[in-house]
Amino acid sequence: MAQLDKEKITKLKKGELAGTVATAFCAAVVALFIVCYTVAKTQGIYPLELASLIAAPALIAIGAAVAAVCNIKFGGAIEKEVNSYVREVCIENAPLLHPERNSLSFYITVEENAVVLQVNGYKDKIIFDFSSFGNFTAMRKISALTAIENRLSATFCRLWERGAKYAEVCFAEREGTRRKSGKVTFIIKDGNPDTKTYKNYLKNK
Repeated sequence: MAQLDKEKITKLKKGELAGTVATAFCAAVVALFIVCYTVAKTQGIYPLELASLIAAPALIAIGAAVAAVCNIKFGGAIEKEVNSYVREVCIENAPLLHPERNSLSFYITVEENAVVLQVNGYKDKIIFDFSSFGNFTAMRKISALTAIENRLSATFCRLWERGAKYAEVCFAEREGTRRKSGKVTFIIKDGNPDTKTYKNYLKNK
């Protein structure tokens, strides 16, 4: 059964947090520089003005470099883990995607620490468990939704390329029991892939 490695996710989150702290540090340095430089200028304190001009850029550069490294190394690694997990769950639950149907409407619901995927009027659910992240933040939810939506697009664009025939395949985010509460995005419409969706699929293929 596919699942996220909680220990690995925890370590990556710590690295990601370091990047967030570095970003906050940069913001604090900028604010401090503005205050010090303004005071130095208005009060005629040349040593403070000079120190501000010398120290601030160096500190900002260091903080920005640390933030960039952390975001690329740890943020990118987390995204990779999420994408891999979503792919494995979809493979394990392939029959529940009902690729044999001619018309498919997927409904995506975000819950407390999971994302639930259903298709058409079927009661079967594909559950993506993100409890390994602990606090399932708004940004993390967006990342999870993007990974799931991209996987659906890639799956059905690939099936179409291999000769599968679909009149329509789409997905929409929803809340609670409402059928469709979010914007409907088409993967395939009138028998052919949506232009924008297909371009994105080819780009990430």
